[in-house]
Amino acid sequence: MSLFKIIVTRPREQLNHMIKSIQDDLIVNDLDLEVLGLPLLEIVPDINETLAKELYQDLLNAQWLSFVSPNAFLVADLLLKTFHYDWPTHLKLALIGGGTEKIILESRFKPYLIVKPANEEQWDSEGLWLQLFEQEKNWDGKKVLIVRGDTGRDWLVSRLESEKADVRLISIYKRQNLDRNDEYWQNFLKMWQTMPRSEVINENKPLIWLMSSSLACQYLSQTLMTLGLKEVILSQSIALATHEKIAQTAKDIGFSRVINILPGQESISQNIKNLIFKKAW
Repeated sequence: MSLFKIIVTRPREQLNHMIKSIQDDLIVNDLDLEVLGLPLLEIVPDINETLAKELYQDLLNAQWLSFVSPNAFLVADLLLKTFHYDWPTHLKLALIGGGTEKIILESRFKPYLIVKPANEEQWDSEGLWLQLFEQEKNWDGKKVLIVRGDTGRDWLVSRLESEKADVRLISIYKRQNLDRNDEYWQNFLKMWQTMPRSEVINENKPLIWLMSSSLACQYLSQTLMTLGLKEVILSQSIALATHEKIAQTAKDIGFSRVINILPGQESISQNIKNLIFKKAW
Protein backbone atom coordinates (compact mmCIF):
# COMPACT_ATOMS: atom_id res chain seq x y z
CA MET A 1 0.00 0.00 0.00
CA SER A 2 1.28 3.46 -0.88
CA LEU A 3 2.76 5.55 1.88
CA PHE A 4 1.16 8.78 0.64
CA LYS A 5 -2.23 9.25 -0.96
CA ILE A 6 -2.92 12.30 -3.12
CA ILE A 7 -6.56 13.27 -3.69
CA VAL A 8 -7.24 15.36 -6.81
CA THR A 9 -10.58 17.20 -6.60
CA ARG A 10 -10.82 18.91 -10.01
CA PRO A 11 -14.04 18.43 -12.04
CA ARG A 12 -14.06 15.14 -13.90
CA GLU A 13 -13.47 16.85 -17.28
CA GLN A 14 -9.98 17.82 -16.04
CA LEU A 15 -9.42 14.99 -13.58
CA ASN A 16 -7.64 12.31 -15.57
CA HIS A 17 -5.27 14.81 -17.19
CA MET A 18 -4.31 16.23 -13.80
CA ILE A 19 -3.82 12.79 -12.25
CA LYS A 20 -1.63 11.66 -15.15
CA SER A 21 0.42 14.87 -15.00
CA ILE A 22 1.11 14.40 -11.29
CA GLN A 23 2.00 10.73 -11.79
CA ASP A 24 4.30 11.52 -14.71
CA ASP A 25 6.07 14.28 -12.78
CA LEU A 26 6.68 12.16 -9.71
CA ILE A 27 7.32 8.67 -11.08
CA VAL A 28 10.87 9.59 -12.08
CA ASN A 29 11.68 9.84 -8.36
CA ASP A 30 10.37 6.32 -7.73
CA LEU A 31 8.08 7.73 -5.03
CA ASP A 32 5.71 5.57 -3.02
CA LEU A 33 2.38 7.27 -3.72
CA GLU A 34 -1.15 6.73 -4.92
CA VAL A 35 -3.07 9.42 -6.82
CA LEU A 36 -6.84 9.22 -6.54
CA GLY A 37 -9.63 11.26 -8.08
CA LEU A 38 -12.59 12.76 -6.23
CA PRO A 39 -14.27 15.40 -8.46
CA LEU A 40 -16.20 17.17 -5.73
CA LEU A 41 -18.03 19.47 -8.14
CA GLU A 42 -19.80 18.42 -11.32
CA ILE A 43 -20.01 20.70 -14.35
CA VAL A 44 -23.52 20.54 -15.83
CA PRO A 45 -23.62 22.22 -19.28
CA ASP A 46 -26.72 24.03 -20.48
CA ILE A 47 -26.87 22.77 -24.06
CA ASN A 48 -29.74 24.31 -25.98
CA GLU A 49 -30.05 26.07 -29.31
CA THR A 50 -31.37 29.35 -27.90
CA LEU A 51 -28.37 29.71 -25.60
CA ALA A 52 -25.97 28.75 -28.41
CA LYS A 53 -27.42 31.48 -30.63
CA GLU A 54 -27.20 34.00 -27.77
CA LEU A 55 -23.57 33.09 -27.08
CA TYR A 56 -22.63 33.36 -30.74
CA GLN A 57 -24.28 36.78 -31.09
CA ASP A 58 -22.52 37.97 -27.93
CA LEU A 59 -19.20 36.80 -29.35
CA LEU A 60 -19.80 38.71 -32.57
CA ASN A 61 -20.61 41.87 -30.62
CA ALA A 62 -17.74 41.63 -28.13
CA GLN A 63 -14.26 43.09 -28.45
CA TRP A 64 -12.80 41.28 -25.44
CA LEU A 65 -13.62 37.79 -24.20
CA SER A 66 -12.80 36.05 -20.92
CA PHE A 67 -13.51 32.56 -19.55
CA VAL A 68 -13.61 32.07 -15.79
CA SER A 69 -12.08 28.58 -16.03
CA PRO A 70 -11.08 25.81 -18.45
CA ASN A 71 -14.57 24.38 -18.00
CA ALA A 72 -16.15 27.62 -19.19
CA PHE A 73 -14.26 27.35 -22.48
CA LEU A 74 -14.91 23.62 -22.89
CA VAL A 75 -18.65 24.07 -22.39
CA ALA A 76 -18.73 27.10 -24.72
CA ASP A 77 -16.94 25.16 -27.43
CA LEU A 78 -19.30 22.21 -27.01
CA LEU A 79 -22.32 24.51 -27.14
CA LEU A 80 -21.18 26.23 -30.34
CA LYS A 81 -20.09 22.98 -31.98
CA THR A 82 -23.37 21.21 -31.16
CA PHE A 83 -25.33 23.81 -33.12
CA HIS A 84 -22.74 24.32 -35.88
CA TYR A 85 -21.34 27.72 -34.95
CA ASP A 86 -17.70 28.65 -35.57
CA TRP A 87 -15.59 30.83 -33.31
CA PRO A 88 -15.17 34.44 -34.49
CA THR A 89 -11.55 35.40 -35.13
CA HIS A 90 -11.59 39.07 -34.11
CA LEU A 91 -11.69 38.56 -30.34
CA LYS A 92 -9.06 39.66 -27.84
CA LEU A 93 -8.85 37.05 -25.10
CA ALA A 94 -8.26 37.80 -21.40
CA LEU A 95 -7.23 34.70 -19.43
CA ILE A 96 -6.42 34.14 -15.77
CA GLY A 97 -3.89 31.34 -16.13
CA GLY A 98 -2.10 28.72 -18.15
CA GLY A 99 -4.62 25.90 -17.85
CA THR A 100 -7.30 27.63 -19.90
CA GLU A 101 -4.71 28.93 -22.35
CA LYS A 102 -3.32 25.44 -22.99
CA ILE A 103 -6.77 24.04 -23.74
CA ILE A 104 -7.61 26.92 -26.07
CA LEU A 105 -4.33 26.70 -27.98
CA GLU A 106 -5.10 23.03 -28.65
CA SER A 107 -8.65 23.81 -29.82
CA ARG A 108 -10.32 25.13 -32.98
CA PHE A 109 -10.64 28.64 -31.48
CA LYS A 110 -7.99 31.07 -32.77
CA PRO A 111 -8.26 34.41 -30.94
CA TYR A 112 -6.75 37.59 -32.36
CA LEU A 113 -4.80 38.26 -29.14
CA ILE A 114 -4.25 36.56 -25.78
CA VAL A 115 -3.55 38.57 -22.62
CA LYS A 116 -2.79 36.84 -19.32
CA PRO A 117 -1.01 37.61 -16.03
CA ALA A 118 2.75 38.10 -16.26
CA ASN A 119 3.62 34.96 -14.26
CA GLU A 120 2.17 32.16 -12.12
CA GLU A 121 2.38 34.26 -8.98
CA GLN A 122 -0.24 36.58 -10.47
CA TRP A 123 -2.68 33.99 -11.81
CA ASP A 124 -5.80 35.74 -10.52
CA SER A 125 -8.15 38.55 -11.51
CA GLU A 126 -5.89 41.23 -10.05
CA GLY A 127 -2.89 39.95 -12.01
CA LEU A 128 -4.93 39.81 -15.20
CA TRP A 129 -6.16 43.38 -14.73
CA LEU A 130 -2.57 44.66 -14.50
CA GLN A 131 -1.90 43.28 -17.98
CA LEU A 132 -5.25 44.38 -19.40
CA PHE A 133 -4.62 47.94 -18.28
CA GLU A 134 -1.24 47.84 -20.01
CA GLN A 135 -2.98 46.73 -23.18
CA GLU A 136 -5.92 49.16 -23.03
CA LYS A 137 -5.62 52.42 -21.08
CA ASN A 138 -9.17 53.51 -21.91
CA TRP A 139 -11.92 50.93 -21.27
CA ASP A 140 -14.82 53.36 -21.64
CA GLY A 141 -17.40 51.63 -23.87
CA LYS A 142 -15.23 48.59 -24.59
CA LYS A 143 -17.44 45.53 -25.04
CA VAL A 144 -16.33 42.67 -22.78
CA LEU A 145 -17.98 39.24 -22.69
CA ILE A 146 -17.34 36.99 -19.67
CA VAL A 147 -18.34 33.35 -20.03
CA ARG A 148 -18.95 31.54 -16.76
CA GLY A 149 -21.13 29.18 -14.79
CA ASP A 150 -23.52 30.46 -12.14
CA THR A 151 -20.80 32.69 -10.63
CA GLY A 152 -17.20 33.73 -11.23
CA ARG A 153 -14.73 36.63 -11.57
CA ASP A 154 -16.85 39.16 -9.69
CA TRP A 155 -13.75 41.25 -8.86
CA LEU A 156 -12.80 41.54 -12.53
CA VAL A 157 -16.36 42.42 -13.51
CA SER A 158 -16.47 45.16 -10.87
CA ARG A 159 -13.10 46.55 -11.95
CA LEU A 160 -14.05 46.66 -15.62
CA GLU A 161 -17.37 48.31 -14.85
CA SER A 162 -15.60 50.92 -12.70
CA GLU A 163 -13.59 51.77 -15.84
CA LYS A 164 -16.91 52.16 -17.73
CA ALA A 165 -16.47 49.04 -19.84
CA ASP A 166 -19.64 47.51 -21.29
CA VAL A 167 -19.53 44.11 -19.55
CA ARG A 168 -21.83 41.28 -20.56
CA LEU A 169 -22.06 38.06 -18.52
CA ILE A 170 -23.37 34.80 -19.92
CA SER A 171 -23.94 31.68 -17.82
CA ILE A 172 -23.68 28.42 -19.74
CA TYR A 173 -23.30 25.77 -17.03
CA LYS A 174 -24.01 25.06 -13.39
CA ARG A 175 -21.88 23.46 -10.72
CA GLN A 176 -23.39 20.83 -8.50
CA ASN A 177 -22.06 18.61 -5.76
CA LEU A 178 -20.87 15.15 -6.67
CA ASP A 179 -23.56 12.61 -5.77
CA ARG A 180 -22.52 10.54 -2.76
CA ASN A 181 -23.56 7.41 -4.65
CA ASP A 182 -21.13 8.22 -7.47
CA GLU A 183 -18.35 5.72 -8.10
CA TYR A 184 -15.69 8.30 -7.18
CA TRP A 185 -17.14 8.82 -3.70
CA GLN A 186 -17.60 5.10 -3.21
CA ASN A 187 -13.98 4.39 -4.22
CA PHE A 188 -12.71 7.04 -1.83
CA LEU A 189 -14.77 5.70 1.07
CA LYS A 190 -13.65 2.15 0.29
CA MET A 191 -10.02 3.31 0.32
CA TRP A 192 -10.53 4.97 3.70
CA GLN A 193 -12.35 2.02 5.23
CA THR A 194 -9.64 -0.42 4.15
CA MET A 195 -6.72 1.68 5.40
CA PRO A 196 -4.93 -0.01 8.32
CA ARG A 197 -5.72 1.80 11.58
CA SER A 198 -1.99 2.36 12.04
CA GLU A 199 -2.05 4.56 8.95
CA VAL A 200 -5.19 6.41 9.99
CA ILE A 201 -3.54 7.66 13.21
CA ASN A 202 -0.04 8.12 11.77
CA GLU A 203 0.70 11.82 11.17
CA ASN A 204 3.60 10.84 8.89
CA LYS A 205 1.15 9.30 6.41
CA PRO A 206 -1.27 12.14 5.64
CA LEU A 207 -3.76 12.44 2.84
CA ILE A 208 -2.69 15.24 0.50
CA TRP A 209 -5.65 17.05 -1.07
CA LEU A 210 -5.34 19.28 -4.14
CA MET A 211 -8.06 21.92 -3.64
CA SER A 212 -8.86 24.44 -6.39
CA SER A 213 -12.31 25.65 -5.31
CA SER A 214 -13.74 27.17 -2.12
CA LEU A 215 -17.12 25.67 -2.99
CA ALA A 216 -15.52 22.22 -3.23
CA CYS A 217 -13.99 22.72 0.23
CA GLN A 218 -17.40 23.55 1.67
CA TYR A 219 -19.03 20.54 0.05
CA LEU A 220 -16.25 18.23 1.27
CA SER A 221 -16.77 19.50 4.81
CA GLN A 222 -20.55 19.02 4.66
CA THR A 223 -20.32 15.52 3.23
CA LEU A 224 -17.66 14.27 5.62
CA MET A 225 -19.67 15.69 8.52
CA THR A 226 -22.78 13.85 7.33
CA LEU A 227 -20.76 10.64 7.11
CA GLY A 228 -19.32 11.16 10.58
CA LEU A 229 -15.79 11.29 9.13
CA LYS A 230 -14.95 14.98 9.06
CA GLU A 231 -12.72 15.23 12.13
CA VAL A 232 -10.86 11.96 11.67
CA ILE A 233 -10.13 12.53 7.95
CA LEU A 234 -9.32 16.24 7.99
CA SER A 235 -7.10 15.83 11.05
CA GLN A 236 -4.95 13.53 8.89
CA SER A 237 -5.12 15.71 5.79
CA ILE A 238 -3.05 18.45 4.20
CA ALA A 239 -4.63 20.80 1.66
CA LEU A 240 -2.67 22.26 -1.23
CA ALA A 241 -4.81 25.28 -2.11
CA THR A 242 -4.31 27.11 -5.41
CA HIS A 243 -5.51 30.53 -4.15
CA GLU A 244 -5.42 32.34 -0.82
CA LYS A 245 -9.24 32.43 -0.63
CA ILE A 246 -9.37 28.67 -1.12
CA ALA A 247 -6.64 28.28 1.50
CA GLN A 248 -8.69 30.27 4.01
CA THR A 249 -11.76 28.12 3.38
CA ALA A 250 -9.66 24.97 3.79
CA LYS A 251 -8.41 26.27 7.15
CA ASP A 252 -11.93 27.14 8.21
CA ILE A 253 -13.28 23.64 7.57
CA GLY A 254 -10.52 22.00 9.60
CA PHE A 255 -7.65 20.70 7.47
CA SER A 256 -4.72 19.94 9.77
CA ARG A 257 -2.42 21.96 7.54
CA VAL A 258 -3.02 24.22 4.54
CA ILE A 259 -0.37 25.30 2.06
CA ASN A 260 -1.15 28.09 -0.38
CA ILE A 261 0.50 27.19 -3.69
CA LEU A 262 0.68 28.54 -7.23
CA PRO A 263 -1.86 26.94 -9.59
CA GLY A 264 0.53 25.74 -12.32
CA GLN A 265 1.47 22.09 -12.79
CA GLU A 266 5.12 22.66 -11.88
CA SER A 267 4.17 24.25 -8.57
CA ILE A 268 1.68 21.48 -7.75
CA SER A 269 4.23 18.73 -8.37
CA GLN A 270 7.02 20.51 -6.51
CA ASN A 271 4.87 21.06 -3.42
CA ILE A 272 3.85 17.40 -3.42
CA LYS A 273 7.53 16.43 -3.60
CA ASN A 274 8.32 18.78 -0.73
CA LEU A 275 5.70 17.13 1.42
CA ILE A 276 6.81 13.62 0.54
CA PHE A 277 10.41 14.47 1.36
CA LYS A 278 9.16 16.14 4.58
CA LYS A 279 10.44 19.57 3.70
CA ALA A 280 7.11 21.15 4.54
CA TRP A 281 5.44 18.73 6.97
